[in-house]
Amino acid sequence: MSPHPKDPTSPRDPALRDLLERRAIVELVECYSRAVDRRDYALLESLYTEDGIDDHAGLYCGPAAGFVAWLEGALAGVDATTHHVHNVTLALDLDLGGDRGDDLDGKIDDRERAEGEVYVSAYNRIRNPDGSLAELEQGLRYLDHYRRDASGWRFARRTVVCDWARLGPAFWDPAHPLLAGKRFGRDGADDASYAVLTSPIFARGPRRAAGSRRP
Repeated sequence: MSPHPKDPTSPRDPALRDLLERRAIVELVECYSRAVDRRDYALLESLYTEDGIDDHAGLYCGPAAGFVAWLEGALAGVDATTHHVHNVTLALDLDLGGDRGDDLDGKIDDRERAEGEVYVSAYNRIRNPDGSLAELEQGLRYLDHYRRDASGWRFARRTVVCDWARLGPAFWDPAHPLLAGKRFGRDGADDASYAVLTSPIFARGPRRAAGSRRP
């Protein structure tokens, strides 16, 4: 028997499906932050569709694979980054009438699309040529186009807007008494999250489904 279309526990319920799709897109957005901050470039590239475009204005604009290669070089002189996601406003273009459009092979209609505006605070700790450190803080907005395929939601295009920026000297001295005994974040595979968190969601490499096992 097919689930009743008004059953709030049914994935065919339009309101529930809308909520689940929105949550999935937010998780994609959050995963982008993790990929960049942990410099997991395989994960980052897997967040885009095969024909995905990244538009960082005059810094880089082109295919996602080229963006990933550009970013790896751009972060060579950056000690640490953090990308904090704030407001996420989404507009979904879905058939919410009940039938998800899946065929017998479980494929998803890749015409399902969405748009979003994402507010982000971005922090960069930069190492200057003389060895001193500087902090670059930016208020960014990502103007996103998403597309849903058999693997889930992906970025079809990301367009970055900078609303404000602040540059100044950085305080970073692991030997300082205020930082004594703290566990410090790392930008690679030696970050504590890889040892402490066991879900495949936190493993390095291309994005995995939540139900899969770690290699």
